[in-house]
Amino acid sequence: MADILVVTGSPRAGGNTSMLADAFIEGAESAGNAVTRIDVGRADIAGCLGCNYCFSHEGACCQEDDMQKIYPLLHRCDTLAYVTPIYCFTFSAQIKAFMDRMFCGIAKPFSVKSTVLLTAFEDKDHSISKYMSDTYRALTAYSGMEDKGVVAVGSVFEKGAIEGNPGLEEARKLGASLR
Repeated sequence: MADILVVTGSPRAGGNTSMLADAFIEGAESAGNAVTRIDVGRADIAGCLGCNYCFSHEGACCQEDDMQKIYPLLHRCDTLAYVTPIYCFTFSAQIKAFMDRMFCGIAKPFSVKSTVLLTAFEDKDHSISKYMSDTYRALTAYSGMEDKGVVAVGSVFEKGAIEGNPGLEEARKLGASLR
């Protein structure tokens, strides 16, 4: 059984990204995994200051915001699932701020061993997801984590447009495959 942290980065509540996360969580829980979901798209998370406070304070960050509640989860989870819309060829700003704040994990390493990426986007040109997938894979490899998979669902914008899309079943199967 894996301990999975699902981090969603869409500021739109109940949208396509959220539905993609729900499908993944359903699959992961059906396989007996423990899942915690954090919606950073609507959280108060500032970007990293690059101050290196964490290096002289056992991995603690000097900023007092919602990341303080998330750090213990990063020290506990096995798998981290990034779930984000694609904005301007990459992660949402909210997910990016979360990722940048994981910098303190260099000073006090997190327990994350593997990652997945789930994304929903409006563009009908599905090749645009390659740019973010490449960045995700580079980050995962550089961090010494195992990439467990990517699900990219394009041509969805209006709230609920992802309903019935085969990408939801793909996300469910990816979640169920984790152990």
